[in-house]
Amino acid sequence: MSEYVLNFANDLGYGSMKAALNDEKIKMPSVIASEKPQDITEPIAFDNHDQQASYMKNFLNEMDVSVSSSAVTSQGRYLVGQAAVLSNLPIKAFDVNDFAGKSDDDLGMVLTLSMIAGKRVKDGFFNGEDLSETLKVMVNMATALPVAEGKNTGVIARYKAKFMDKTHTVTFHNFKDPITVAIKFQAVYVALEGETAQLFIKNSDDKFKATMVADLKANYPELSDVTADDIVQTQNVLGIDIGEGTTDLVMIVNGMVNSKASTSLAKGYGNVLQLANDVLQEQQMGFDNRAQLQSYLAQKVSPFAQKHQKRVQQVVYDQLEPFADEIVTAVSKTMRAANARAELIFVYGGGSIPMASQSSLRTKLAEKLRRFTGGDEVPVIWITPEYAQVLNEKGLELILSAIK
Repeated sequence: MSEYVLNFANDLGYGSMKAALNDEKIKMPSVIASEKPQDITEPIAFDNHDQQASYMKNFLNEMDVSVSSSAVTSQGRYLVGQAAVLSNLPIKAFDVNDFAGKSDDDLGMVLTLSMIAGKRVKDGFFNGEDLSETLKVMVNMATALPVAEGKNTGVIARYKAKFMDKTHTVTFHNFKDPITVAIKFQAVYVALEGETAQLFIKNSDDKFKATMVADLKANYPELSDVTADDIVQTQNVLGIDIGEGTTDLVMIVNGMVNSKASTSLAKGYGNVLQLANDVLQEQQMGFDNRAQLQSYLAQKVSPFAQKHQKRVQQVVYDQLEPFADEIVTAVSKTMRAANARAELIFVYGGGSIPMASQSSLRTKLAEKLRRFTGGDEVPVIWITPEYAQVLNEKGLELILSAIK
């Protein structure tokens, strides 16, 4: 068989992992659950081929792995992503309160390597390969780090070195006979979060451009003559990427990223969820962790549970206003450092979705920005939920197409 090459656009967020793996798009929670001996269950068995095929189609949500790599300091056996969320075992997520970087956390390596290996096993099964043999994969990867972390001297080079020039081995324990995958990286590009989103905005398709025009005209009727090309060709813009653990602010001046002014607020929507969960626990409505809270809020519940879900939602929304104030303060700092006038603001990221309707962030941004323009309004385009959480991943796909 010819060499298996995986082209991997990896937007590894504090809350979820958004990825494109060759022809497949994936979103999964950025969590794992460590399995102790008493937690290990019997390997999966199938009554027929159709049952097995159905399981393998969903394999990336079923991963039970151990990882052997010099880039991973802690050893163990883990349930990964959705399998961890559903396991009722203690979950390890990125610590949104920790000032240590994402690049230093074993969790990111375990998630990344597991995703690659899981895709390799899934494709190997449907291609009729012998899964008793070690499966090999060569990877081209584009990924990103928060702006403030990636700007630190040597961080990107060290992060890239974790992947390159070594073999990483992932073993799957889902079945009676374990399956082993050997991973090597051919090319790794590490960008900065927020910058990749702006790259996609500038090079986006017509469908996405139409959503930006619609938001602009709905909120600024006086700009009804503005076209999509006017938006994407604007040379002085600020992108606000509200993620799970950070809020990245990317300042573009004269069409170029101003690295000096661009920065990260070391807080994101995950901090809001954590604060809300503390309140919920005091009210006897708490969850074990923010991942479970987030999963519950996303569920469609029965009519009998809707009142309770709305109460939980309201507790979360109550925490949004202080967070909105912190974002506005960070924007003010970025604008002062850039020493340039932003003509347009973009707001996106998973955290932007609830904040669009449940906070006064848009109004507060407008008020603050007038102080940098002599009272003139700076339009704010709020990216539609369909795209808000995947702009960075789509930007990484563009980068990947250039490096592979």
